[in-house]
Amino acid sequence: MQKGKESLGLTESLDSGLGLVMFDALLAHFAGHEHVPDLDPTLIKAMRLEFESSEFFGQDMRHLWIMLESIVTKSMRDPGRNEDRMNLLNLACGYCEEGAVLSAFWGRSGKKVHQFAIDLRDAEVDKAKRRYALTEKIFRKAILPNVRELSTSAQSVEFIADDAIHLAGYGQIPSQFNVIFIRHQNLWHDRSTWQRIYDFALSRLTDDGILIITSYFDREHYLALELLKMLGGNVLVSERNHLSRELSYPGKSIDRHVAAISRSK
Repeated sequence: MQKGKESLGLTESLDSGLGLVMFDALLAHFAGHEHVPDLDPTLIKAMRLEFESSEFFGQDMRHLWIMLESIVTKSMRDPGRNEDRMNLLNLACGYCEEGAVLSAFWGRSGKKVHQFAIDLRDAEVDKAKRRYALTEKIFRKAILPNVRELSTSAQSVEFIADDAIHLAGYGQIPSQFNVIFIRHQNLWHDRSTWQRIYDFALSRLTDDGILIITSYFDREHYLALELLKMLGGNVLVSERNHLSRELSYPGKSIDRHVAAISRSK
């Protein structure tokens, strides 16, 4: 029993430390890296407390951050390393719980991240927009009068309710992306549709880009990787997320597996 308590304490300590890392990255993203030294430290302290209790940045997001760090490092890839701006496509984004976290993760070194989040369902996209607006509101509190507005990089998530194959019809959307992210891919739901999504994603990657997928189930994840390889993808790394939160359905958990895939040359 004592060993279990020690393990739980270690996990809580890890979550707390990672929470601060995420908070700092999100603050830098929303305020603009160049403005962080100008922000009100008293307000930042209060925001940290609010952040810790926020429903938007709980353990699932912290554990996703850990997995992103792990697979990106092991993939030996540095997408967009020679560019001033990184283009990120979030496919089948749903209500996009991860939207702000993805932008902060990829922009933590100061790089601007332009994220396009797309889903077929209008209702889900509406939820995503509201969630992101509420996230902005949390961080807007720290902005001082001499820092007139949130960084333009903080406003660079575009939500689109449409089929991914219609992206070419939106004039401002790039033809290729440094990172494409699919959270909880759902191959079992409709294999032919997801094959089309995977094929589209691989075709839109830059030469040094990566596709990142997460899955709820073991078997579905392995089948997705096999299909991606058949379509010309190169699986750089795939890992089981041992911090994954179990759900009520047997064998299903949040971001149970995370993988990074490149386009075969």
